[in-house]
Amino acid sequence: MLILIKTSIAQKQKVDALEQRLDLLLSKMSVQEKIEQLYYLTDGNERLKIPQFKGSDGPHGIGNGAKGFSSFPVTMAMAATWDPNLITRVGRAISLEQAARGKDRIAGPALDMMIDPRVGRAAETIGEDPFLGGRISTAFVLGQNTTSVFGSLKHYNLNTYELNRRTNDYLSDQRSLVEFWGAHWKRTIQYGGAYSVMCAYNWVNGDKCAENSFLIKDLLRDHWGYNFYTMCDWGGFSNTGKALSAELDFCEGNDLYIKELPDGVKSGKFDISLVERAARNVLRTKILSGMMDGVPVIDKAVIDGTENRALVYESGLKSLVLLKNAQGILPLNNKDIKSVAVIGPNGKVLPLDGNSSSKVSPSYVIPVYDGVKNIIGESKVRFAKGCNINDNDTTQFASAIKAAKTAEYVVFVAGLDNTVEGEGYFLNKEADEKGGGSITRPDRASQTVLLPGMQNRLINEIAKVNPNIILVVISGGICSVTPVIKNVKGLLYAFYPGQEGGKAIADVLFGKYNPSGKLPVTMPKDDSQIIPINPDFRDMVYKGAGYRWFDAQKLTPEFAFGAGISYAKFEYSAIKINKPNAKVGDLIEVSFDLTNTSNVAGEEVVQLYLSMGKQIPSLAMPAKQLRGFEKTMLQPGQVKRITLTLSPEELYIYNEQSESYQVPTGDYAVHVGGASDKLPLKASFSLSAALPKPDLLVTNIRTMPAFPKPGDSVVFMASVINSGTGDFKKGDAYKLHFYVNGKEVASYDTNQDMIPEGGMEMAVANGTGGKQWIATNGKHQITARIEVMAAKDLNLKNNTVKGELMIPNGRVIPSEIAQILK
Repeated sequence: MLILIKTSIAQKQKVDALEQRLDLLLSKMSVQEKIEQLYYLTDGNERLKIPQFKGSDGPHGIGNGAKGFSSFPVTMAMAATWDPNLITRVGRAISLEQAARGKDRIAGPALDMMIDPRVGRAAETIGEDPFLGGRISTAFVLGQNTTSVFGSLKHYNLNTYELNRRTNDYLSDQRSLVEFWGAHWKRTIQYGGAYSVMCAYNWVNGDKCAENSFLIKDLLRDHWGYNFYTMCDWGGFSNTGKALSAELDFCEGNDLYIKELPDGVKSGKFDISLVERAARNVLRTKILSGMMDGVPVIDKAVIDGTENRALVYESGLKSLVLLKNAQGILPLNNKDIKSVAVIGPNGKVLPLDGNSSSKVSPSYVIPVYDGVKNIIGESKVRFAKGCNINDNDTTQFASAIKAAKTAEYVVFVAGLDNTVEGEGYFLNKEADEKGGGSITRPDRASQTVLLPGMQNRLINEIAKVNPNIILVVISGGICSVTPVIKNVKGLLYAFYPGQEGGKAIADVLFGKYNPSGKLPVTMPKDDSQIIPINPDFRDMVYKGAGYRWFDAQKLTPEFAFGAGISYAKFEYSAIKINKPNAKVGDLIEVSFDLTNTSNVAGEEVVQLYLSMGKQIPSLAMPAKQLRGFEKTMLQPGQVKRITLTLSPEELYIYNEQSESYQVPTGDYAVHVGGASDKLPLKASFSLSAALPKPDLLVTNIRTMPAFPKPGDSVVFMASVINSGTGDFKKGDAYKLHFYVNGKEVASYDTNQDMIPEGGMEMAVANGTGGKQWIATNGKHQITARIEVMAAKDLNLKNNTVKGELMIPNGRVIPSEIAQILK
């Protein structure tokens, strides 16, 4: 039972073993050695036994020219799974492959948001919605953090168009920066426990992102409480003074810090305290990631191993989105089928990514043709390419039409590849390196959201000779299928699904798996429905991109955000809200029944969207916003009661006048269903004013050393997040207790800390009786519990977090993550 503080704690504890260790390290360094910690070629220090960062790109597998590593589905495909638990396993698997080759860092996950499907790196985005993206990227980082390899979240922030990316200067209001562009970053940093943030190339409001004081110092550090290191993208800043003052810690890809800081500090041009702050953040990361004290050796057999191949397949399978199944054409019957013609430019090849730094080179790939052949046999499959991805050549039409005419079914495999979409240097190398003004056109080589080249024309020609067409589209940025949708009976969308993609696609087509993916983006009908290309991103929070834009402009897309069907059928009913008349700070529970009305088992992604009526403060709001989802399996005929909870964080807006998060009073409408345009359930509630109140929750239990060995003295620490409706003010008291196997071993107590609403701090505990816990072999249950006055805490149910620690070769893993990994 939670025992609450009844009297204030005297003072903040004075001893912090982590900061003491950092103080000692810095005291032993010369000014030059401190500066060297900030540069990617010199951050190792043999004299002080400080290792150098070693890493590579890795949002969906190990990149930068490495060969034979697992190629998982791209970030967009991960978002299409709507399955955070699965993505936790993916994040861990990729990081274990990196650890097995002796590396400690991955550039990824990518948290870029897609505002236009024609952007060059659409495949690396987390979709168009910050709520979905935040849950997926947090899950990925939680998986990474079960290993010794940490991720650099990229690219902070507003990284969108690739053409002229080094000179694009995006204009944004503060509210949009925090509430729309920042929501998924905040979630991943605070709940994922991120160790590194990479700043984007572009500019925001007149400053390069790596030199942007508001983005880094004010928001990332002072408000969100991030205290690990920040870095530039490759050569991504030009002004040493601005970057250092903005709290950019680490310089990669240029030599400005190592070249300018030594003389600059000596002359007084640059403040040595800023150098020491940056070095402290770098060293803090190296200590708590495990680099300084030793990490377990991972067997190289995990690389492209049996388990990872199975996970590549599973994650690719669950990312596939079925959008049309007219006349029940799917699933195909592999026993009765006579013949299938696999046609299209992606039929016998399997694109894995656009042309970018994140591309992976696996040991094999399985194209769709091979996947189909392996199910029904080579004698029943014929192939014709028909056309290329993006040109006007029609010379291959005749062979494709001939194959289609004599086949029972046509599987047309269309889409994009790395010749059509990719990173800035691929699109225009000279402009990318030198800058080139501002955005003027889409990144995609075809410059259209429609399927490029002759693909649409060929599909419509084939439809004249065979009506049984199943269209499979493989791409990173979504392609519109409006010109052909009436002429195909089936439509399966595959965002670059990983090296086992062809097998996964064939298994869905033949009913070996019931598809469960949902679109993480909106599919427009054509280019006219896409938000106009413009560097003015003001008011994006309500006019938005994706479904927000479509709602604001009253546009009907071809397929809506969240769309995706199954071979099962689901019905929603009996919605109920626990507190129709609630106060600000109350937990709102939305319950409803989900019924599988079909005779096959299937997974459904239930989605909750929130709309606002009259509110205080009166602010422009989007027509609706995703604020909850859950992926759930139902057996035939099964009815499941589902409850989704809205905490204050799900209701936050950002008040520019007070520069703080706030929960508005007023009227709210809840919409529930299986896609953003199919929301059969509606209910409402109102929030009346209440005194602002913090809500402290604990997460991210860490230890020093990160991977304790028997006999080590262990320091415990954790993140304390204020997810309430008011600041936790200086003078308010809390105490954080740590237990090993039920016995208290350490605590942190203070009444001198201020944690703003939506903020976070890291609390480093002292050992009980002045002695730290001594590590012993075996599996240990670790518990962290906040003790705080009830009058100062909204929700006492989130004051405890548990983890598991295996010694040796283990680190603290949250109990719920340990369950997922089992």
